Amino acid sequence: MRPTDTVATAAAPHRPCWARRVLFAQVAVVATLVAGILVRELPGAVREVRIWRMIGFGAGSRHPR
Repeated sequence: MRPTDTVATAAAPHRPCWARRVLFAQVAVVATLVAGILVRELPGAVREVRIWRMIGFGAGSRHPR
């Protein structure tokens, strides 16, 4: 083994794991986007549920009218 190989392998565990940091950053970005979309679309979803309840598509075992 060459001396440079031993130095490289000895220093490897002390380097930060960039792939994991990038993965966490991507997960954070996607989670932020999903949360933003949900917050933006929530009033429309509530409105739809109210309409469904008014016409009889509510939860339970009732059949639609």
